[in-house]
Amino acid sequence: MELQEFTLDFDPKSFQKLLKETCDIITRTHSSLEKRKVFSAQSPDQVASLFEEPLPQHGVEWDQLLAKIEKDVIGNATLNVGPNFYSYVLSPSNQAGLAAEFISTYLNNNPAKWHLSASGVELEKLVIKWIAQFIGYDEETGGILVSGGSMANLTCLNVARNIKSKLNVSDKGLFGIPPMTIYVSNQVHYCVDKAVSMLGIGKDQVRKVPVDEQFKMDTHQLEEMIKSDLQKGLTPFCVVASGGTVNTGTVDPMEEIHDICKKYDLWFHVDAAYGGPAAGTQLAGEEFKGMEKADSMALDPHKWFYVPIEAGCALVREKAHLKETFSLIPEYLMVDKLANDNRTDFMEYGMQLTRHFRSLKIWMTFKAYGAAKLRKAIEHDILKTEYLEKKLKDLKEIEIISPARLSIICFRYVPQGFREDEEYLEHLNQSLILDLEKDGRVFVTGTNINHKTALRVCIVNHRTQQRHLDYLVEVILELGQKLHRKLSVKVA
Repeated sequence: MELQEFTLDFDPKSFQKLLKETCDIITRTHSSLEKRKVFSAQSPDQVASLFEEPLPQHGVEWDQLLAKIEKDVIGNATLNVGPNFYSYVLSPSNQAGLAAEFISTYLNNNPAKWHLSASGVELEKLVIKWIAQFIGYDEETGGILVSGGSMANLTCLNVARNIKSKLNVSDKGLFGIPPMTIYVSNQVHYCVDKAVSMLGIGKDQVRKVPVDEQFKMDTHQLEEMIKSDLQKGLTPFCVVASGGTVNTGTVDPMEEIHDICKKYDLWFHVDAAYGGPAAGTQLAGEEFKGMEKADSMALDPHKWFYVPIEAGCALVREKAHLKETFSLIPEYLMVDKLANDNRTDFMEYGMQLTRHFRSLKIWMTFKAYGAAKLRKAIEHDILKTEYLEKKLKDLKEIEIISPARLSIICFRYVPQGFREDEEYLEHLNQSLILDLEKDGRVFVTGTNINHKTALRVCIVNHRTQQRHLDYLVEVILELGQKLHRKLSVKVA
């Protein structure tokens, strides 16, 4: 039997046309970002109805498909790429990173093994070194690129559990040993609880350490908790410090935590997924003093290095600990070891075998802009947050709930004459958060701080300028006043 030629590829001219028209869509979207709403305010059912259809048995023309993407996909996307997005810790990608992602997606390399992606592996080793240099960490550290902060924290805590356990839990499991306990502030990212659950340690063994009035971990209470667990015959093994909490931007007292970890022989891990890059700046670097002593660290280039999603990084000071935890090579993946040429296989340093070529967009970001310009962008975000804080302080209708820390500030709308009515203020600000989303002109999330609902603004956006912050305040005041007029009538 002779097979006929078959491929999914377009002819060269059609392929070139497809790429050009795709780039045209991106360019049109980018040039209109300031005019567009950040959020479409459509309901889940409305958005689903745009795409609901039976499994397509035959393809459609590309012109028709691209038009659908521009109208319905981009038209209903939340535009965190624009200057009016202030939610979560989600930065817009930089344009060099975008170009790199285009190329890496085309190559479709898998840098799990060196001979599957020689350039991908060597670039990954290099950018891990650069990230460490940028933040002042040991440049010879071990590391691996992962999807984001959750996986980076899970990776590091897996290493911590294995190294600090009293037996080989990788082989024997946690059976027959005293429960292992881990210490975090009550402001820690929720992914740590998930990681502890996945590692079989159990969320009951997570000790939530109280914080002080600045939301920093109370190290006196930390030490008392460790002592108490030791007296109970438990096994304290790790303290997680926050290098910029997502709620308030707070950096825990690293030096003090490190000293306690050293005193009790505990693993010192830092969740710096959000704030880590700020450690490399003159403006905020002093806040992170002591972080360079951590045994491991989670950091996300797709946050404050403005790299396209997904790009997280797990750093472990002793590279051997990372390999000791994850190395497991089946027979069918051993063949290339015959070369005996010192190649690195990242499958031995993490959970994944199939991995995205993440290093190219990080490398291209550093190469295109340079560390100095990236530091300036991070510092500019911090200065923008301080500008916003000053502007809000001058307004009688605004109450600062948590002051500007790194690039996060939390506040609430407080109408004249209602400052003491907590029940009304809670209802008003919860409703305002929803109204801001429906309005769509700016995108702001809410949080709860000291039992008060607050609007939370996080600026990790190199496209946001002073005029956008002025516009943000204008929209909040407009919608706040409108909502108050409606709700206060009901209260009266």
